[in-house]
Amino acid sequence: MSTSPSSQPPEETSGTLASLLQRAVPTTIKGAVSAVLALGGLAALLLGGTLVLFLPELRSASYTVLALGGILLLVSLMLSFAAVRQSITGRRGRYSTNTAVMAVAFIALAVLVYVMGARNAARWDTTATKQFSLAPQTLSILDNLKEPILATALFVPGDTQQEPFRTPVENLLNEFRHRSKGKLDYRFVDPDLQPTLAKRYGVAQYPTVVVEAQESGRIYLLAQPLFQERDFTSALLITTGVGQKIVYFLTGHNERSTDDSDQTSRRGYGLAANEIASDNYGIRSLAFAETPAIPSDAAAIIIAGPQQDLPDADAQLLHDFLKGGGRLMVLLEPNTPPSFRAFLGKWGLKVNEGTIIDLGSSVAAQPQTPLIKKEQLFTNSDASRSIALPLDQTYFPGAAALEPIYKQEEMPDTIRLFPLARTTILSCITLDPNVNTCPGLAPAVFVPAIALQALAPINEKPAENAPREARLVVFGDADFATNFHVFSLSNRDLLLNSVNWLTEDISLAAVRAKAVKFPPLVVTGRQMQLIRALSWFVLPGIMAVLAGIAWWRRR
Repeated sequence: MSTSPSSQPPEETSGTLASLLQRAVPTTIKGAVSAVLALGGLAALLLGGTLVLFLPELRSASYTVLALGGILLLVSLMLSFAAVRQSITGRRGRYSTNTAVMAVAFIALAVLVYVMGARNAARWDTTATKQFSLAPQTLSILDNLKEPILATALFVPGDTQQEPFRTPVENLLNEFRHRSKGKLDYRFVDPDLQPTLAKRYGVAQYPTVVVEAQESGRIYLLAQPLFQERDFTSALLITTGVGQKIVYFLTGHNERSTDDSDQTSRRGYGLAANEIASDNYGIRSLAFAETPAIPSDAAAIIIAGPQQDLPDADAQLLHDFLKGGGRLMVLLEPNTPPSFRAFLGKWGLKVNEGTIIDLGSSVAAQPQTPLIKKEQLFTNSDASRSIALPLDQTYFPGAAALEPIYKQEEMPDTIRLFPLARTTILSCITLDPNVNTCPGLAPAVFVPAIALQALAPINEKPAENAPREARLVVFGDADFATNFHVFSLSNRDLLLNSVNWLTEDISLAAVRAKAVKFPPLVVTGRQMQLIRALSWFVLPGIMAVLAGIAWWRRR
């Protein structure tokens, strides 16, 4: 029994690749025109979609291109309507139509998910040190912005020295804009193309970020490399009217110099002053010989490693400053002049003679440089928690021991002392700077750093017009904050946290730069063999089994 070839439906026939290509090529002028129009329409739709997604500034032109693509496809459909209808209504056409509908539905669902995600963004920072999360203080400032803020980033495109800063700045500003709920916006400007804008802001070097309050007009400039979170937070505080608190470094008694910024200097305090300034403080010098008064805007005074005696007139100025609720930080050395010891004695604090030797914990086997580990930090008071709790480890290269001038039960109620750190039990004090042991000395625990709150000095009544308690932070060492040591371990944070506590400022510790950690994957030899076996044999074997199952079902 024979069957006529015409009895088989045309869609059931099959052929070689050449025959398929032959059927795909139009054989009439009408079909050729329709194919050209269809290809042009598809190309126009692809180009228009690309413009919409990646070049929003050409949005109007992209809509025109999309409309043109749609028209070309419609004309092509009208020219080949019969062929299109046959390809859709046939059995193979129905399969193709179903596939196309599923593809369109998937794309529509993906677009819907994208739109919903863009309008309801959620972010998770999975880094160990929360590299991409803003600090609570920054979030609080962004939530309480009282006027719109515009950040203008002036970058020259293609400049190899500026490009490394561009991406981090853009990521940070994008996070600020997202968290501010529309109160902060930013833009990137090429100063070579818009020199008038750069001139209006008074910017002469690039890159620079201009933070501008839109209503008050206050402007603050951030220049390279001040592009960390705390820098932008400080800029927001200034432009929103919070302003800067002024910290004065006392001079005139051979104190450490804030003009010395040499990184290898073991006496300079220039880097420490820069770090304090990065916490939104203004830094100024104070010399009683030139100005025999303490400025009214002094948020705190720092006396860094004095080597000369404190004259009575200067001591009286400092006493009056503290009686009025002033804030003072004193960084001493084992050979501190007696006048400074007498000054602190009036506020209930005794500075012992000699240098601390710690045989139980020291840096590089140098007992005269006690290493203060986290468990040696005090956190049993508000003051100690504010200063010491965020710290890890710190050290003091040659420190004097501090203690109350009276026993605890004999101290007046107007003075409260808060130890910040202690040495180990294997510690002693030596008067010989060349001695590194404790021969014949009874080991004890010593305190090289202490905070103090007081209403009045010893044997004096509180001032009636004092607006608040005085605050002091005293260190038995000044070297830990010098240029050479300030960035080691937690030395910098110890200094900055102390300044924050003195000024009763919102703690900026959480806004400081986060350390980047690269935790290594440590595995044993057997674990390494298991990982190698999984990657070489197990995973490929699973893929082979799945492929075999698929072949068996299709055979």
